[in-house]
Amino acid sequence: MILIPKSEISICLPVYNESQVIYQVIKDIQHAGYDQVYVIDDGSTDESIAEAKRAGATVIRHLLNRGAGAAAQTSIALARKKQFKYLVMMDGDGQHSPADIQTLYTTLKNKGADIVIGSRFLNDNSEMPNIRKRYNQLANLITNLFCSNSYSDTQSGFRIFNRSAIEQLNLTLDGFSYCSEMLILSDRLGLKLEEAPIETLYSEYSLQKGQNFMAGVTTAWHLIRKIVFK
Repeated sequence: MILIPKSEISICLPVYNESQVIYQVIKDIQHAGYDQVYVIDDGSTDESIAEAKRAGATVIRHLLNRGAGAAAQTSIALARKKQFKYLVMMDGDGQHSPADIQTLYTTLKNKGADIVIGSRFLNDNSEMPNIRKRYNQLANLITNLFCSNSYSDTQSGFRIFNRSAIEQLNLTLDGFSYCSEMLILSDRLGLKLEEAPIETLYSEYSLQKGQNFMAGVTTAWHLIRKIVFK
């Protein structure tokens, strides 16, 4: 295994009203040896910002709630400005294990990739609700239609990027459809994208987050409209 240079990893967490968990999420990342933690607060109305600062993270705030895609755009812009060597995006609700950052990095280096997506479907994910599995299957089907390769988890929020990806990616979609937009854009730019298996830490709290099936249909429509009718 290629040991990860933890001092070269910068982690961005998109956050919207995660005050119940964000302190512990940040502490878990720090305890794993990662000191550069940034919270992209997307207009939270609870105590998320205060909890993130209390945990020692740097907070970048959107004054209004714009969406997960807007938080991803801010993360990439920050990575460019601060010249991050490697950018990791993780969800802010505690679903992701910091231990899997090593898995993503190892895949990045071994496969010569520019981006590695943490896939929930390369391991057993029996705890994922069926309605969420159906949404992900729909999103995968639509996204893969516009990509030269087929991906098992196009909607995963756990991703690592090298400098080439950081410099070239310019996302435009503010909502959850940014996940698919990123894959399609990477394909068009000639960036190499791989997947790696991750553990998903489901809790009663995290299962309440994310998209339901109808929201997923709306997300899919926004993506298709962007690609086909732009």
